[in-house]
Amino acid sequence: MKRLRKGERKAITVRIPRMRLQKLMRARKVKTQSDLINTLLMEEEERLRSHRVLRETEGTAKPSEIDDRFL
Repeated sequence: MKRLRKGERKAITVRIPRMRLQKLMRARKVKTQSDLINTLLMEEEERLRSHRVLRETEGTAKPSEIDDRFL
């Protein structure tokens, strides 16, 4: 599989049941399929970044730094 270079765009085709797509678009309040896909991709990228940061910082907090009143 060829890797995309930064800034390069790729057109893809997927088959999704129309009702499933419309339901997601209404829930997300987006007008176009492209907007929906871009939103979902951005959210997934953020989730991956968050998980990476959590793994990198795991075990670095000292007990005295944790305020358990909010847990």
